[in-house]
Amino acid sequence: MRKTRLPLLAACFAFASVGAAQAAPDSLLQHGRGDGHTFTIYYLHSLADGTTVVDEAPVQLVERKGATGESRIMFDGALNNVSIRWSPDGMPLRPAATPNHEKNARLQLVVHGDFTVEVSNGKKVVVKPGNFLLQEDSTGFGHLMHCDDPKDGLGCIQITMDTVDPATFFKNVKK
Repeated sequence: MRKTRLPLLAACFAFASVGAAQAAPDSLLQHGRGDGHTFTIYYLHSLADGTTVVDEAPVQLVERKGATGESRIMFDGALNNVSIRWSPDGMPLRPAATPNHEKNARLQLVVHGDFTVEVSNGKKVVVKPGNFLLQEDSTGFGHLMHCDDPKDGLGCIQITMDTVDPATFFKNVKK
């Protein structure tokens, strides 16, 4: 890795750790958002008739004991691609934007900024820091997404994860 990328990567990790600490009150990572056994994520998917919808889907946490003690697992499995995306000026919606489709199941964790997702029925959801968006809309209308530049000047930050085996990785999601 070239030395010029190290400061950017370090900044993204710093923002990620700060983002969870400053997550919105309704964040999925905020205490009280789940019952300790389930959490809710946004689930973006295409229906057989071609419409794309976004629902809230529960994720069952699975308890696991390891060398460091007890933990609860939301998602588990191999990842094909992980990226930390920083858009310092936000991600504005272009006037002539066409709907986006994901080629593979993709999980997005919003770290900073409010990401607005619009689907074919006109429904819009705002995915705030600490919230997850599972995108499985490879067919149908697709979605439009944008993130307005936050007023604090940090831009919009997201972590995206593509899975090797979506059925295994997302087995805890009740679809």
